[in-house]
Amino acid sequence: MASWPTLGVMLLTYKRYEVAERCLRALLEKARYSGPLWVHIADDGSPPVDHGCEQAEELRLIAGGYPQVAQATSSNSGQRGYGASFNLATQRLHLGCEVIMPMEDDWELQRPLDLDPLVVILHDTGLPIDVIRLGYLGFTQELRGQFLHTEAGVMALLDPASTEPHVAAGHVRLETREYERRVGAWPEGLPAGRTEWEWCRRAEAREGVAFPLDLIHPARDPLFAHIGAERLNEHQPTGVADA
Repeated sequence: MASWPTLGVMLLTYKRYEVAERCLRALLEKARYSGPLWVHIADDGSPPVDHGCEQAEELRLIAGGYPQVAQATSSNSGQRGYGASFNLATQRLHLGCEVIMPMEDDWELQRPLDLDPLVVILHDTGLPIDVIRLGYLGFTQELRGQFLHTEAGVMALLDPASTEPHVAAGHVRLETREYERRVGAWPEGLPAGRTEWEWCRRAEAREGVAFPLDLIHPARDPLFAHIGAERLNEHQPTGVADA
């Protein structure tokens, strides 16, 4: 690619500093990208860590210490929930990133990952792919797809008309800025599980979603592992939006 776009890494976190640090370091040490990285710590109002510093600031400083990170920023959504935190982060990252990697703070990269061919697919090939899922491919209902040959191997372009609700999923993924704008702001004021459920049901969120079959086996050898002991699916936001 003649000019690599800035890749925005959005780390969504709340109250899990040790796990978040582990996942952030794993990504920055095992993932390779030829262009600049912009790491944004999207904190939902975590209390200070043990030595009194703000969690978002600590993670931002860690990210900024890696040479491939051109910019490290943070936001604090004040315990207004997952949706508000996501929306606040995109307002920053959309200023300079054409491709964004949303990543919750308990998904740890397990092996080396070359992001270059994945970004090329999203940015430079004209394929009808706007999202590349990098987490699990779980389904409880029929999930259909179309196989495509790409620079990153075989991709399953998932059928948006599948009866499976989670054509898109809240796991780690790469998605274009245009996709995020088309889908629109995430719902706010809901527990994280409900927030994802409402997002997944949008027709726009189900279009252009692909799964890299040559990179991740759907049932074994995961690329990212879920390591969080505490699930926040039903955590109810308590913060109040700024006036």
